[in-house]
Amino acid sequence: ADLQKAIEIARGGDVIELKPGAVYKPIKLPNKDTKDFIVIKTALDMDSDCLKQKNALAKIATSEGHLSAVTTATAAHHYRFVCVGFIHVGTDYVHNLVYIGTDSNNVNDLPHDFEFDRCYFKSSDRGVTRRGLAVNGINIVVQNSSFEGFGYPQEETQGIAGWTGSRNIKILNNYIEGGAENIMFGGSDPASPELIPQDIEIRGNHLNKPSAWKARVTTKCLFELKNAKRVIFAENYMENNWDGSAFRITVRNQDGKAPFSTIEDVSIYNNVIVGSGDGINILGKDDQFPSQILRGLKITNNLFLKLGGSGFFGSGYFVQISDGEDILIANNTVFNEGNIVTFHGAMPKKFVFMDNIVGHGLYGIHGHPNIRSLTNEFRNNVIVNNRKINESDKSFPSGNLWVESYGFLLAEDYTVLSNFKQKIGKEVGFNPAVLPKKLLDFIVKPKTKPII
Repeated sequence: ADLQKAIEIARGGDVIELKPGAVYKPIKLPNKDTKDFIVIKTALDMDSDCLKQKNALAKIATSEGHLSAVTTATAAHHYRFVCVGFIHVGTDYVHNLVYIGTDSNNVNDLPHDFEFDRCYFKSSDRGVTRRGLAVNGINIVVQNSSFEGFGYPQEETQGIAGWTGSRNIKILNNYIEGGAENIMFGGSDPASPELIPQDIEIRGNHLNKPSAWKARVTTKCLFELKNAKRVIFAENYMENNWDGSAFRITVRNQDGKAPFSTIEDVSIYNNVIVGSGDGINILGKDDQFPSQILRGLKITNNLFLKLGGSGFFGSGYFVQISDGEDILIANNTVFNEGNIVTFHGAMPKKFVFMDNIVGHGLYGIHGHPNIRSLTNEFRNNVIVNNRKINESDKSFPSGNLWVESYGFLLAEDYTVLSNFKQKIGKEVGFNPAVLPKKLLDFIVKPKTKPII
């Protein structure tokens, strides 16, 4: 059947059913005069877990010549994919397996209102698929879906990315693999400030780099922001970032053509991170080209297990930071091999680090030029240090508690033991009680499958 033709004649509210197991040619989604979704779905039981039946899914495939499986016309809108696979079958180089976007720099030309539910995105084992899904549009929901592959040597690959016009994006309850970054916003210059990625929610996902990729695939981080406003990143499970930091929150005027590039109003909370070379790399102002300054970053109630150490490339620091303003890092529990915080370059303003449980590492706080200001910036933290106290640690700000081990944490879920909590008289560290059950289960039970 000709899927493109079926789409051309479809009207809003129509449902296009695809034959289970069939493979369809690439499609381009046209702009139609409708406010109702056109639904494209495999003819399976809607209530079934279709990701357990990947062979039965209808699939839309790329074709030789670097063509995406799905592209959009200018201002295309209102398409919903349910239980559909998107695959790269060739030996060529495909930049975006599915591309939601336009070449126009006019906001009114942006594609909008797209949904992907229980879909399967698969890279090529023979060619290169640089990116699973580009979300350069407005009102895009990606949920309950699986992104597999998208990792190669010497390639900057992502599972999901957006860099121009991305607005009102929801990435919910997906399993996402990606080499350089699993999810990224920014990385190429938008033409105007109104095209900066903004209003983004990333919640309940499992971000993973498969063990088979180790020392073979280019890796940088699990989540990266280079240019974005109003972002929520919450309740995600993240693992296996052998090289680099789990988070890169770095303002980048990538190509030198967007001095308005910025990062503003970002909240990262209730996440669990297991295995990364380093923790969080924060660059509050581009050090290559002119940019704006990062403002408004909150990193709270996260659990970081195994930063650095054997099997990882990195010093194992929790935070590395330069510049920025209005930054709060609070109530995190961190098992780190390296420094608590490494400062470099310009000092951040209105920086607060409080109520965390964190390892001392080699130097504790490193690179801060003003010890007096540390009293306001660092308070009520529990510092775990089973090594010899360094001379520099004698000037560590008061109001922080030093202990020799993590033995005050309950082994099952890293809760602070009640007698220790009474001793310090205040809530510190990560609180697992606020996590959704599926994420809590991932901590206390052996992993058997992704949490989608």
